[in-house]
Amino acid sequence: MSSRLLIACCLAFATGGACAEKVPMSDEQLGTVAGQGVAVFVHLELNAGLLTGQAIDSRISAGFTVGGVTTYAIAQNFGGLLDLYAITLDPTTRVGASDYLAIGMPNTLNAVQFGVRAIGVQTDPSAPITNSLGSLILNGSANMTGQLNVWPK
Repeated sequence: MSSRLLIACCLAFATGGACAEKVPMSDEQLGTVAGQGVAVFVHLELNAGLLTGQAIDSRISAGFTVGGVTTYAIAQNFGGLLDLYAITLDPTTRVGASDYLAIGMPNTLNAVQFGVRAIGVQTDPSAPITNSLGSLILNGSANMTGQLNVWPK
């Protein structure tokens, strides 16, 4: 066994029994806790059968009534694959101002046929879309920077 592997094994076994007792904290003590936040990685497969040619008829619709006639905006067959690599959530404390949650934009976004296959407006939400307004499909990758700050009113 190499000396590096032996040292790594010894260190792993030495720290295996390390633990501390849980101690309740007051609100004031919790307010002083600082960290780097949390990173969230997302792999979303929504109606992924659309990518292999499965016959799927999923719809998202919203109805609007004007002059006694209800018309529906319909998004048909929403889905595909979407990967978002590292959305960060970082609670931030500011002296003399309100605290806020900083939501970091994903550094990498990858999409494979992700979007809506048909968009329609009609009076029957379950009827076939015969006059499509088009589709919106994302296919590719992008890098982002920046953050969205959210604070209480």
